[in-house]
Amino acid sequence: MANTDSGSIELSRPEARTVISALSEFQSTGGGTEGERALNVREHLKEEFGFEEEETPSALFERFGEGFFEDTSSETVALSDREAETTVSALSSFENQAPDENRETLRDVRRRFENEFGVSGAR
Repeated sequence: MANTDSGSIELSRPEARTVISALSEFQSTGGGTEGERALNVREHLKEEFGFEEEETPSALFERFGEGFFEDTSSETVALSDREAETTVSALSSFENQAPDENRETLRDVRRRFENEFGVSGAR
């Protein structure tokens, strides 16, 4: 896989918030190049969707609950394969920490990234 390979994915606003939260958490536990890449993708998504606030994963689920994934507006976001791979790793880690009722949705978002970019979160 070349570093210059790239693609795009359409994300709804709630999906983007979830990815941003996963990347935030991943970036704080990861280090080096992968942590920096997670930070860059997070900032890119925040800019694309116009998000300004910092939100923890638990705050997102507490605030939005079951209605969290009902917003249907979306944006198409371009990422490199390396960025997508980091995103998949972050989502996978985030999925393991999420409340049971949110895991399936997180799994679906992660699988969309894997399928769209042909990457996995394996380290």
